[in-house]
Amino acid sequence: MHILGICGSSAHSRRTRALLDHSLKAASNYMENVQTDIVDLSDVRLDFCDGRPLEEYSPDTQRVLDKIKKADGYLFGSPMYRGTMTGALKNLIDLIPHEYIKGKAAGLVATGGSDHHYLGLDLGFRSAMAFFQVFTIPGILYHSRFTVEGGTIAEDIVREQAEKFGRELVELVTLTNGKILGPSLY
Repeated sequence: MHILGICGSSAHSRRTRALLDHSLKAASNYMENVQTDIVDLSDVRLDFCDGRPLEEYSPDTQRVLDKIKKADGYLFGSPMYRGTMTGALKNLIDLIPHEYIKGKAAGLVATGGSDHHYLGLDLGFRSAMAFFQVFTIPGILYHSRFTVEGGTIAEDIVREQAEKFGRELVELVTLTNGKILGPSLY
């Protein structure tokens, strides 16, 4: 099983990245056969989605899409900008061919300046996942106030929730196993 974390900000995001890293580590420790990887959009330059064939996009964009295609599950993370996911993450979602993630599983991770942004990711991002027929963990791993010291989350409760979220994604991937439920729009 391969779990891919995606840190969805074009700027370095310390807190979102920390939640993803802790969740991915817990996922890889949960079962023997779980491998993890991360794509940090602050480290890669993706092309803007403009509808051209995939083979015409840059090698960086194609590498990221290939990682997405090969993964069994995802942790999509985003700092909240203007009450929703980042534009960089939305662009990546627009680039993904539906057949790459259809029937797979995902967990949604977000950070924000206050607790008021929680539903912004749920309403916008979960809708996109429903379009792709991706199973999502019902709750979102969301935190607005916590400290990261040397890449480690200082608050026990936040760290424990991130670790539990990673294990729960492994369970969801195992349970769904690439099944597609419901009618397809494509």
